[in-house]
Amino acid sequence: MTLEAAFSTERLSKYRQWANQNRDEALALYALNIALSETFYTSLHILEITLRNAIHDRLTARYGAGWFQNAQVITDHYQQKKVQEAVSKFRGKQPTDGQIVAELTFGFWTALFGRRNNQLWGQELRPLFNAGRPLQRKQISKRLDDTRQLRNRIAHHESIIQWDLATVHQEICELVGWLSPDALNWCNANCHFRSVHPGMPIIIGNLKNPALVF
Repeated sequence: MTLEAAFSTERLSKYRQWANQNRDEALALYALNIALSETFYTSLHILEITLRNAIHDRLTARYGAGWFQNAQVITDHYQQKKVQEAVSKFRGKQPTDGQIVAELTFGFWTALFGRRNNQLWGQELRPLFNAGRPLQRKQISKRLDDTRQLRNRIAHHESIIQWDLATVHQEICELVGWLSPDALNWCNANCHFRSVHPGMPIIIGNLKNPALVF
């Protein structure tokens, strides 16, 4: 089986287009995309667990255990359904709050910053972010939505090299730092993004730049 058959011609066609139909350069771009996707695992991992634990601690202190099943806290029907789905996975057993928190998707947590949950922002969620300046809900929501989209693209093995990855990575790390400076320090010490990402923008369709030869 050829690489084209193994990876699919359709999947590689985008990379071939970017590489002006040069097969070797297209495969180099494909390898670079995989390598960059791998480097995001640390920052995405740390952001997700730090965010959900910060929210869980805050809302537990305010509304008590099982806050996610309180219809006065989670007012959106779609998110209520997601909580029910998470609980149902334990097949009649009584899961701990921590188990349910771990089962809820990243999309559940990011949706808490959407318009439908605006009531949670001012008193509950805004204080989680120590940015040193006033933050609006839309700012956090936009960043988290961008992060979720990137996470989904990586999970589905889609291309990300056409994104401004340096900026996206910086914004993810900034979110982590606003939530927990200690978590950011740990993330920086264990993240390899900067050692893999070229020191200059990736120019799609021009691989003459040595930074693009992976």
